[in-house]
Amino acid sequence: MKNLLPFIILLLSFVTAYADGTTQYSFQQIDLNKLNNLNNGLSLNVSCMTVSHDKGYVWIGTRTGIGRFDGYELKKYLQGTVVTNLAEDKEHTIWATTRKGLFYYDYQTDRFIQATTPNQQIPITYSTTLTENGVLFGGHGVIFQYIYNSKDKHIIPQFKLSPLFQRNITQLIRWDEQNVLCANRWSHAVLFNLHTGETRPTPFNCNEAVAILTDSKGNIWVSHYNNGVKCYNKQGELLHSYNTRNSLLKTNVVLALEEHNGEIWIATDGNGIYILNPETKKMTVLQHVPGESYSLPANSISSLYNDSQNHMWAGSVRNGLIRIKEVGMRIYGDALPGSTFALSEKSVLSLYQDSNNDIYIGTDGGGINRMNPVTQDFTHLLSTYGDKIASITGADKEHLIVSLFSKGVFFFNKQNGSYRPLIIVNDSINQNLCLKGKTVNVHRNTPETILLLSDTPYIYHLKNRSFTPVTCEDTTQVINGPLLSVPGNFGNTTYLYDQASIYTLQSPSNQIKKIYQTSKDTLINSVSVDKNHQVWIGTNYGLACYNPSSHTFQAISTSLINYVSSVLCDHEDRVWIGTEGQLLAYLTKKNEFIIYGETDGIYPNEYLNKPRLLSRQGDIYMGGVEGLLRINHQLPYEPERLSKLELADVLVGGERVNEINRTHPVLTVKEKSKPITVKLIAVNKDMFRKPVYRYTLQGMDGQVIYSYLPEQTFNGLPAGEYRVLAACNTRAGGWTEDFPILELHVHLPWYKTGWFYLTLVLGVSGILLFFIFSFFRKRENRLKMAMKEKEKQIYEEKVRLLININHELRTPLTLIHAPLKQLLINIPPQDSNHLIVSRICKQTDRMKSLLNMVLNVRKMEVSSTSIRLESVCLHQWLKELIDDFKSEAEDRDITLVFQPDPRIGQLCMDKEKCTTALSNLLINALKYSPNGGAITIYSQLSDDEKHIRLSIADEGPGLKEIDTESLFNRFYQAKNSRPGTGIGLSYAKILIEQQDGHIGAYDNGEKPGSTFWVELPLRKESGEIRIQPQPYLNELLASTQEVESIPQAGKPGKIDFLDSHSILIVDDNQDLTDYLHAELKERFSKIWVAANGEEALNICKNQKPDLVVSDVQMPVMNGYDLCRNIKQDLEISHIPVILLTARIDEESRAFGYKNGADDYLSKPFEIDTLCTVIHSLLENRDRIKAQYQGEFPLPQPEDTTFSTADEEFLKKLNGLIKDNLNHPEMGVSFLCSELGMSRASLYNKLKTVTGMGASDYITKLRLEQAVYLLTHSNMKINEISDHTGFSTSRYFSTAFKQYMGCTPSQYKEKQSNAGKLNG
Repeated sequence: MKNLLPFIILLLSFVTAYADGTTQYSFQQIDLNKLNNLNNGLSLNVSCMTVSHDKGYVWIGTRTGIGRFDGYELKKYLQGTVVTNLAEDKEHTIWATTRKGLFYYDYQTDRFIQATTPNQQIPITYSTTLTENGVLFGGHGVIFQYIYNSKDKHIIPQFKLSPLFQRNITQLIRWDEQNVLCANRWSHAVLFNLHTGETRPTPFNCNEAVAILTDSKGNIWVSHYNNGVKCYNKQGELLHSYNTRNSLLKTNVVLALEEHNGEIWIATDGNGIYILNPETKKMTVLQHVPGESYSLPANSISSLYNDSQNHMWAGSVRNGLIRIKEVGMRIYGDALPGSTFALSEKSVLSLYQDSNNDIYIGTDGGGINRMNPVTQDFTHLLSTYGDKIASITGADKEHLIVSLFSKGVFFFNKQNGSYRPLIIVNDSINQNLCLKGKTVNVHRNTPETILLLSDTPYIYHLKNRSFTPVTCEDTTQVINGPLLSVPGNFGNTTYLYDQASIYTLQSPSNQIKKIYQTSKDTLINSVSVDKNHQVWIGTNYGLACYNPSSHTFQAISTSLINYVSSVLCDHEDRVWIGTEGQLLAYLTKKNEFIIYGETDGIYPNEYLNKPRLLSRQGDIYMGGVEGLLRINHQLPYEPERLSKLELADVLVGGERVNEINRTHPVLTVKEKSKPITVKLIAVNKDMFRKPVYRYTLQGMDGQVIYSYLPEQTFNGLPAGEYRVLAACNTRAGGWTEDFPILELHVHLPWYKTGWFYLTLVLGVSGILLFFIFSFFRKRENRLKMAMKEKEKQIYEEKVRLLININHELRTPLTLIHAPLKQLLINIPPQDSNHLIVSRICKQTDRMKSLLNMVLNVRKMEVSSTSIRLESVCLHQWLKELIDDFKSEAEDRDITLVFQPDPRIGQLCMDKEKCTTALSNLLINALKYSPNGGAITIYSQLSDDEKHIRLSIADEGPGLKEIDTESLFNRFYQAKNSRPGTGIGLSYAKILIEQQDGHIGAYDNGEKPGSTFWVELPLRKESGEIRIQPQPYLNELLASTQEVESIPQAGKPGKIDFLDSHSILIVDDNQDLTDYLHAELKERFSKIWVAANGEEALNICKNQKPDLVVSDVQMPVMNGYDLCRNIKQDLEISHIPVILLTARIDEESRAFGYKNGADDYLSKPFEIDTLCTVIHSLLENRDRIKAQYQGEFPLPQPEDTTFSTADEEFLKKLNGLIKDNLNHPEMGVSFLCSELGMSRASLYNKLKTVTGMGASDYITKLRLEQAVYLLTHSNMKINEISDHTGFSTSRYFSTAFKQYMGCTPSQYKEKQSNAGKLNG
């Protein structure tokens, strides 16, 4: 819309015309095509119109749709639809009758909705008229009715006309309270009684009535096609008849009629609008005059409408819509020489009214024009054409005195238009004043004298033709520039002024008196004196008033103007003010300003200071660059209507919001959403008057925005509650009140709400916690993996030890078993020693079986094994197995009872493994059965016949206080059980589960003893099943924590390796520290003792022991914290730490390793074990030092350090050395500076970790780089020496030979020969 405003102003032609000598009109034309576009605009043929009383919109009906004009833009509805009638009812609903049906406008949705009857039929109507209860619509022989307050806007077919009038009712007019006049344009008309339904003919001829009007007196005006206009009373009497034969009408084709201020307006086809006064029968005409911009824009008028503000609207046939307004002023521009309706040149320089009341106008290059103030006709005095008339005044009845710019002063003959020069004083003075680009202003101050005003003013005496110089009363005063006269007749007093002062000249004196002088930089542009002799001054700072009587000066304060170029007072207490583009009137009694503009009949003009005239009729004339302004002394009454601003539309992102409540508009949007555009409509405002709008946005520090458009767009509003207020300026220069337009609720988007931030914080916290948890979990997993690896190593050591012992035992066992067998053969059974030797042999067999069992389990761990299923007669196998144990049972008087299940026959199983498992169970039963007891072995088929259970019940101590779930675990024994390892049951469990079986036990309850059972699947097919390796020995070997150590008597042997090292013992138990000190003092060169972790940490930092042995639970600082602090301190992080604790659980061990412990021993411990661990740790460190001192390449930090701090230290050190090998300052001092360490700290750290000093370590890395370059580059020896930072090639060769055993060149040659051999 912002781009449309200048364009709209160009399209609205503001013209003025006179209907008679007094009434004056202005015209504003709305070009329907150009306001939109030629391809998609409305038709220029306006068939009907209405102006909304409620909103002030102009609704325009055409053959191609409806237009709505608000003064700024045209909006289109029902495009492509022929509109026949528009009307607004008392509910302010706009109704439109079209050929497609009846429509009404819905403000909420901003669209026209089709009206229907209660049974949803679409009525076709052609005309409308309003009643007290609703709206009547004329259809085809039917009158429809809409009743006010109808919720659904249904149209009721209320009245049906008689068969005599079954035609389209093109005109529907209220006749009286009961009757309506129904007319068809191409036929006739009838009267219809709304109460009785009676149809009767009209009392006068209404055939082919184009337009019918009921005036304010109740008379009926009818225009028959091509037959002029006739007026009837309701009795049918012809009152008036007007046509081309008896009136000023130039055509009998009248298209529309309307009443305005008691006058009848007659719209014709081709001859404009005629205005008829019925009382005087006087007729005037508004017509289009080619070339005259101030005339009716079109002569073919199809419709007329009088709005609520008493403005007339005319719909033209081909030129759009025209607003006609009565005004009291106009500006006369220029026209071709000889024209009578305008000036010969629009720029006006001077004005003068003679005794005949003719007004003479001096133009800038167009000569002199004469104007008749009554007829408003102009006469161009062509003999003066081309002259610049600077000033005019009267000389006598036949002559004028005129001043021509740069030509001089002349007498001008009004009759023949000739000039006669007037020489001022003499040729010399005349030449100086008139012919050097200066202006001489002429003013007749008395009937006998003429003032010639210039730099040197003179008085010209008409009678004796003499000159008298004008002087200042105060001889010290100087006239500032050419003098100008103040227009008006003030008796003997003449007012004069220049740029700085105002003077008076009292006739017949020739001396002027200064009455006012400006201050500072104020310049006087124009002066006028009112009827009260108040002097009004227009300056470069605005308007001011000076009272000569009281000598008081008052500046008129206003923000409307700041520069006044012309002022003129009239007889109505008004001061007319011309600026550079604007006309204002100051009402002296009300102290108010009124702004006049295009809607008042004028357009912008730059007013000049000299051409001003108050005519004898009281009219105002002011000249300017764009023409001559004439203001009628009787301006039309125009009440001040304060505009009321209301919300018209709200757009979000260019889309109209239809859901908004128009009574209390509230809009809710998201923060920084699409742009929000608020559109206003000004009610009671002249839509062609363009005010300034002021928008206030409450809620954003009361932001105020000024605009020339009735719309404002708000972008990117932050969240909050806002109120949009709007006001507009008035003609008086003030402002209306701030009208509440819209409440705006801007909500935070979901991603800025509190709950989102809470969710985000929780989410981020969760993610951070997840990553932290994952980090520690991974770290813990790494530690666990390390622990598992360590446990695996321990496990492998234990297994290796067990296997080695197994192999060592087999030889002596063989030496025992074999002789015993021989001995048993040689001893007769009757010998008393035979039984003893037999039992010994049996035990050696059992020991052999145990050794074989361990080897078999180990075999199952390292390689896959097989389950060989073979079909076995179960009961026969059990009997054979039981027979093997009968002799042992008989020795203890134990009865073996076998109870087979007859339902069981063959069973597929691994006979060897099942024999071993059942044997272990029988051995276990015999072990715990009392002498003289019984052992029952029985088989049982399960209910589903898919499993077989073999049970062995004894009469031993039972399992009442035993966890049967843990009974088959490694080394589990009950309180009442005999000592033993429990390997047999664990091994049996392994063998049975390999065959998909189960093993268990339970107490016999009330009966003595317990029952062990084995359950195997009842397989029908034999075969072989491969079993993957598994760590079965874990179930057979106990962990170190579960086996208590037994202190041994005597001192352990001394390990000589330790006597060169120092140790720190940390424990809060003095007895333990004393014991350890006494046991270890001969093994170590130095022992320190500390009672807590803090004391120990200080000793580590000051004494730097080779190893720390610390308890975990201590006051001040515990062992875990001590270990962590040692490992995080770079200077002592290399010291090994062994933690001693009474806690033997896995979590404690893991936590100790997590804090950097090198080893972890549980109490009680043996001194030898502790010494062994210490020896292992120190030996590992010495081994690492040997790696650094050995051949190339140097080991990696991550492979040779025991703490993160040491690893990071070596990595940083290696990086510094490698990056600065050839740096001239590379050395120990450089490294100390970069690492932030002292020379001693660096030496001690490197010596402890690598066994090398800093210089040796640097040399080692340099030589390592040199070796790489020798084998992987073509560089020369001296280049490699320089590149690796050796000061001389000789020193490089010596150092290389010391480490490598050969010179660099020899080493390179060896490598080259080796490469050739490999190739």
